[in-house]
Amino acid sequence: MIKIIFTDLDGTLLDKNYRCDKALELIKKLEVPIVFVSAKTIFEQEVFRKMLGISDPFVVEDGSAIYAPLNYFGRRIGYRRHGYDALILGVEREVILQHIKSLNVKSYANMSVEEISKLTGLSLEMSELAKRREFSEVIVEADEKALKYLKKFFNVQIGGRFIHVYGKGADKGKAVRILTELYEDLYGEVVTIGIGNSYTDIPMLREVDIPALVRNEDGWIEVDFEVYRANGVATEGWVEVVKKFVGGD
Repeated sequence: MIKIIFTDLDGTLLDKNYRCDKALELIKKLEVPIVFVSAKTIFEQEVFRKMLGISDPFVVEDGSAIYAPLNYFGRRIGYRRHGYDALILGVEREVILQHIKSLNVKSYANMSVEEISKLTGLSLEMSELAKRREFSEVIVEADEKALKYLKKFFNVQIGGRFIHVYGKGADKGKAVRILTELYEDLYGEVVTIGIGNSYTDIPMLREVDIPALVRNEDGWIEVDFEVYRANGVATEGWVEVVKKFVGGD
C-alpha cells in the first residue's frame, strides 16, 4: 500500500509570497508521490518541481492536462510533449483565443509581462511563465456579454480577481481519478490524500480518500462533505496535514 499526495499550490503548499520554506525539510523526508494539481502552467510548475526535488506526475491549468515523466507508469500515457507523457483533457489555448479575439476582454494574451507582474505580484520571470499558457486563458476584465458567449463553448471559472477559461473536458477531479487508477495499476492498493484551500479544489478533494483543507487568512471554505480542516494557513496547514496523515516527523 502506498500513499499519494495530491496538492494545490497557491495558498496551499505555497504561501502568499509564493514560497514554501516551512515545508522544504518535510518534503525531503517524504518517500511518497507528491502530485501538483494546480491552475499553474507546466512552465511554472517545473520551477517548483525542481526547487523541491519532485519528479512525480502533475496536473496543469485546472485539470486541462496531465504530465508524467516518460515511462513513469511503466507504459506511455497520451503522447509525448515537452519531454513528458502528456494526457490532454482540455483544449489548446489557441482555440480559446480564437473566440476571445473578437470580444471586449482584457486577458494575459494581450497584456505585457510587466503588467501581469504588477497585477499578480509575481516576479517578471514567473509572470513570463504564467503567460505561456497552453490550454486556458486568464481574463482580467470582461463584460457580461463576453462571459455569456464564452460559457457556451468553455468552462468559465470566476475567481476573486481573475476569470479562468478552459475546455469543458478539463477537470481536476477527472485528472485525479485517472492518476489514481494509474497508480493502482502500478502499486495495487493506494491511499490518496488531497490538500487544497479554495473552491476550485473541490473536484480534486471529492476524489481522494482523505480530503483536507488548509486555512485561508479569513478561515476555511465551506464544503458539503467531510474534510479535515488544518489550523495552519497555507504552508503551515500543508505541513500539519502531511504530518498527520503521511508522517515525516
